[in-house]
Amino acid sequence: MMAVRRLRTKRAPRARSVAVGVCLLALTACVVCRLPALAKRLEPSARIVSLAPSLTEIAFAIGCGPQLVADTIYDDYPEQARRLPHVADLVQADLEAIAALHPTVVLALHDQEQEAEPIRARLQIGVEYLPNRRLDDLFIDIDRVGRACSRTDAAHALAQSLRVKLRAVAARTSHTQHRPRVFFLLDLPGFTAGRGSFIGDLISLAGGVNVAGGIAQPYPNVTAEWLLQADPDIIIVSRATPFGPDVRNSAPWKSTHAVQQGRVFRPPSDDVLQRNGPRIVSGLAWLASAFRSR
Repeated sequence: MMAVRRLRTKRAPRARSVAVGVCLLALTACVVCRLPALAKRLEPSARIVSLAPSLTEIAFAIGCGPQLVADTIYDDYPEQARRLPHVADLVQADLEAIAALHPTVVLALHDQEQEAEPIRARLQIGVEYLPNRRLDDLFIDIDRVGRACSRTDAAHALAQSLRVKLRAVAARTSHTQHRPRVFFLLDLPGFTAGRGSFIGDLISLAGGVNVAGGIAQPYPNVTAEWLLQADPDIIIVSRATPFGPDVRNSAPWKSTHAVQQGRVFRPPSDDVLQRNGPRIVSGLAWLASAFRSR
């Protein structure tokens, strides 16, 4: 009996050592498994300057608003965007103001090199150029903005939601027998949306035919003679463009089928059609409704 007790006494410290070792291993494994999450929390938060209103809207829509430190004088949606420092005007950026904000990255559109390159060259701040030509570029922009501010899941969810809504509108217009011929007047004298523009994509999805779709420029300025020959059924006029009776009753507009039939429409907001951002869905729905009106 004494021998058994002595044996148990000798084994007890050894068992305790094994138990302690197992606990330490488990604790180490637990710490290691949490290291990625811990490292993620310790990563410095991105400080983002947006040089385009559409990118600003995307950032707020996916929850990146707190990481935006500045935007442009044209950023007016959502309301929080109005309260950010405005450091650019789509032509030139205020380098001194940007430097004082210590951004980690600048988000710009593909055609903003004139504005963004001095930031990269003189301030040594990285610039991400995002495409903005076609409607599908919206989804690339959402993904890239999401990556910039580590909100990829939210970006994916927004993209999926917008795709569903766009497809729903397109499904309602796909069987339209009469597709009106549409001219989108962006500015006088004849600036419009041509081939390769997201506005042209919207016109098609909404059930119309872009009369300028054959012009191999995204935003051409057409002549009066061209417009008379195109003779659109519908004219969409941006809200910023003067188109009162003095313009409407002058050449070439007064001779177009659209003016003569009273089928000239202005959108509720230019932004829902001219910013390739999350609100483009409401712009598409409005276009589809305008095309169906008689």
